[in-house]
Amino acid sequence: MSSEPPLPPPPNDDDDDDDSDDDNYFYLGDAALYMQTTTFNTTGQKRWDAAVALKDFLCSKSEELFSGTKRVRVLELGSGNGWLAMTIVRKFCDSIDAFHATEMEAGGALDWLNLVLDSNREKRKLSSKEREKIYATSLDWNEVILSDKEEVKDDYDENDAQMIDVDFLLGSDLVYDESGVKILPRVIAKLLRTRCRKTKSGFMLYAHTKHRYDGMDVDFFENLEKEGLVWEEVRKSGTK
Repeated sequence: MSSEPPLPPPPNDDDDDDDSDDDNYFYLGDAALYMQTTTFNTTGQKRWDAAVALKDFLCSKSEELFSGTKRVRVLELGSGNGWLAMTIVRKFCDSIDAFHATEMEAGGALDWLNLVLDSNREKRKLSSKEREKIYATSLDWNEVILSDKEEVKDDYDENDAQMIDVDFLLGSDLVYDESGVKILPRVIAKLLRTRCRKTKSGFMLYAHTKHRYDGMDVDFFENLEKEGLVWEEVRKSGTK
């Protein structure tokens, strides 16, 4: 009987070693493969600093988020190359029921996400169990806000049905143009209403690089409030 060779263990958060190797652990493809897979720049080629900041925050709150008796379901917006999904599932696999890594189908973004996830499985950087918990799923923001579905119904398609009753949403640096400023707050509000209904305490953790586009920052936070969302800013030590 054959068995799968053991994977290297997840890093110990108690170690004093620099965790930069952990952040660079996964295979994220290369420029040539990215250009072959996508038809335009979907921003999914690199690992963004905001995603690393969000990972650090999630790890700092692991006792609150991932140590309960109930395994959690997570939905990430704009998963790109899946780095955050892979990192969090690898660290907290036994505490996660499902991690829904979402992307648009347009431009090959979802194909790229699946390719990177499967490549990491083939390279044994993800175990079978870890890969099976990451669901790469199409999520078009325009369809979300235009949909009239405000309740859990029997007519959800397969992709919709598997993303019902998530515990919280994640996202990082999703605002870089005017459309994101307007649409993202509406998408967050809609998903919290329709995807976190059973928990009734759903929330989103969003890592945002401030001062890249100061005008957009102001409009984005105003639009969050217009959607009836209550937000709290948590700054990384040493940032403004």
